[in-house]
Amino acid sequence: MSIVTIRDIARALNIDPSTVSSCLSGKAAKRRISPERIEEVRRKAAEMGYIPNKLASRIFRRNSKKYLGLVVRNDTANSRVFPVLDYLMRELALRDDCDFSVLYAPEDDLGEAVRNGIGLGIRDFIIIGYVRGADLETIGFEQLPEISVYAADYCFGEGEKELPAVVSRIGFDRTAYYRELCGFLNSAGYGPVNIVQAYEPGEEFQQEAHKIYYLFEHIKDLFAFGAEHLAPQVEERVRAGACRTLLLRNDSLAIGVMETLLAHGIRIPEDVAVIGFNNAPFSAYAKVPLTTIAPPVLEGVKLLLKGILEQEELPKELRIAPTLNLRSSVPDWNWEGFVFPVKKS
Repeated sequence: MSIVTIRDIARALNIDPSTVSSCLSGKAAKRRISPERIEEVRRKAAEMGYIPNKLASRIFRRNSKKYLGLVVRNDTANSRVFPVLDYLMRELALRDDCDFSVLYAPEDDLGEAVRNGIGLGIRDFIIIGYVRGADLETIGFEQLPEISVYAADYCFGEGEKELPAVVSRIGFDRTAYYRELCGFLNSAGYGPVNIVQAYEPGEEFQQEAHKIYYLFEHIKDLFAFGAEHLAPQVEERVRAGACRTLLLRNDSLAIGVMETLLAHGIRIPEDVAVIGFNNAPFSAYAKVPLTTIAPPVLEGVKLLLKGILEQEELPKELRIAPTLNLRSSVPDWNWEGFVFPVKKS
């Protein structure tokens, strides 16, 4: 059985294919096509078993509209990318002048993802996934045509890189945020605060009593790593009275740690409060719903899309405060005086 096309329907009704296309795409009003004709075309299309090829339609229209590339840096970006995808699909479904494609960066190679997008005709790229200046440098802008790159999950901090003018950075300074959060918690009597922090191979760091370091290399299962390797260190500190609040820079690690602590009789949040990072969708459904820091990625993408579609000049640097989503893993503490947004989820 052959596939029914718009031309087949046009021949059956003895009308122009463009009329059929307008009737089936919802654009008949612009061409002043009568309701009777629209109904006739749709009835004939259903009768003949016509199935619209939306992918072909997108490719055909690509040259006549703004086309965005959503670059997903790595697996750690998944919790951030799902809300962004949902937002883009809902917003762009209402418009005929913009579309987007998702580009995954293999082995974190942002340059390859961008080059693949350029091959598809994309010139505007939104990067989702924790990035710093050194990561963006690897794209190799000097070897590429003129493009625009929006790092929507950027980590500001020390050692900032001088980047090409085509790069816009949207994010927050994670180190400064943790410093403010720890200072508030300790001064409010909710400490001692301990931070679980990763370091990269070859990276130098100064051991500090209130930090638990681990090497972020070859970790396949963050839940298991938290449960098996980090939890024993946390448990020892909690029982010694050296940890009242625990900050982990990943929700999966946090839940893994909590599972082991609970199994060993340590109560959450009565004995130790636990705060994760990422606002992963599953964090609200942990055995003890996890309080977590939500990076401002979606907020940044909303501002970006508005500026891109309305052709406004976008700032090269935009800092947006993250939100602390409060759940049961933290007691009902008083957050008055904390300078960043807090909300109960």
